[in-house]
Amino acid sequence: MDLKDRILHPEQPGEAKTPGSSDKILVVDDADMVLKLEEILLKRTGCAIIKARNGIEALKRVQEEHPRVVLLDIVMPEMNGDVVCKFIKSNPVLKDISVIIVTSRGDDETRDRCLRSGCDFYFTKPIDHQKLLEVVQGFLNIKGH
Repeated sequence: MDLKDRILHPEQPGEAKTPGSSDKILVVDDADMVLKLEEILLKRTGCAIIKARNGIEALKRVQEEHPRVVLLDIVMPEMNGDVVCKFIKSNPVLKDISVIIVTSRGDDETRDRCLRSGCDFYFTKPIDHQKLLEVVQGFLNIKGH
């Protein structure tokens, strides 16, 4: 069984953490510069920032770390962000994690793709950093402290 299959179909899932039990944000993008910029911005929330560079790595991190918010690029190697979001939202243990998808395309088809994935919010690039910070902080406040 390869890594992708183990992540998507774990034989024996570990004990789930309670949603809201950790203050972590997962940032997923295949561009190092974007990861670094989003990490710098999101550190203002006071949360630990976890990073992943593709969809498979993102799923692994979500299952291990159980972040409160996931920020996903829609187009990535291994697995696109909308597929990662569908996995998170269809999993009873993970479904309460807030997922934000980021896309460089503002067309109706891409917007619909984001919304069909079950994401909680989506942004079109270039991102308004203040708005992103407000949305993330809103999700952190809604889900618990």
